[in-house]
Amino acid sequence: MKRFPPWLTLLILAPLLGEIVSGHQPPIELCKPLSVALLMLPYGFGALLCRELVRRWKKGWLSLLLLAVAYGVYEEAIVVRSFFDPNWSELEILKQYYAFGVNWTWSETMVHFHVLISVAAGIMLAEMIHSDRRAEPWLGQKGLIATIIGLALWVPAGWLMSQYIPPWPLYILAWVAITGLILAARFLPAGFPAPVKKNPPHPIFFFLLGFVNMTVFFVSVFMLPEYWAPPLWLAAGGLVLLDAATLWLLLIWAGNGGAWADRHRLAWVAGGLGFFILFNFGSDLDEGFAGRSFVSIIAIFELIFLWILVKRRPQPEAAA
Repeated sequence: MKRFPPWLTLLILAPLLGEIVSGHQPPIELCKPLSVALLMLPYGFGALLCRELVRRWKKGWLSLLLLAVAYGVYEEAIVVRSFFDPNWSELEILKQYYAFGVNWTWSETMVHFHVLISVAAGIMLAEMIHSDRRAEPWLGQKGLIATIIGLALWVPAGWLMSQYIPPWPLYILAWVAITGLILAARFLPAGFPAPVKKNPPHPIFFFLLGFVNMTVFFVSVFMLPEYWAPPLWLAAGGLVLLDAATLWLLLIWAGNGGAWADRHRLAWVAGGLGFFILFNFGSDLDEGFAGRSFVSIIAIFELIFLWILVKRRPQPEAAA
């Protein structure tokens, strides 16, 4: 993929991570041109746009985080409206957390997933592959416009998939939240918080942090309610605390983005993906073979290969 234009690498990686490696879709979907195109619309263009805006605005990791949250809200509240739909197909076990027109634990889970997997993981991996172009924009003006149009086209596609009409105040509020997040990302000081030069811990700690965070998050949301359903305030609040504690610890270890190198970033991404890699093996065993195990095996080898490449190259800059 080093031979590809970096924007194309990200355009390919984002949907692969978000839909195929995550196990949400079986790999057979890659043989359907329409499915591939529809996957690239939300995931590829979303990750590309988040990265491009951050680089053009010369901002840091916190602006990228805000834009990734905005993308998650756009995808799930505006496009498919799963935040609000009480009959969404994947919410059977989570219906007790539907209150005030919103399924809260599902909403938190989808934002968490899109931030870490749909946006951050793809961007980090693409920048490791194209490390010589890490700090520069990857799109021209026409490419940026095409990306915005491509992401916008997902809205009518979402209405074709589901005709559910959410309460209009909530739908408008989602647009207000997206606008606020984008403005905050745009006007946030570029050097905030200030990077810290320090010696980060061994990459294995970043791997374990990513793996534990993703595992605890998804197990508590989708498996715990089968045995004990905590009240809404505890379930939703616990997820917020989990991500807050994880982010706090990650920033301490990474020195606000000023200390960690590619091997630490790769370990963090591999830890988050590790949960889904294991899930794919279990899915093929429990639900019938659908090829997800092959995806996990390929993902493992690719991560190992990239780890070898990263370790062999000189220490890169500690860019956030």
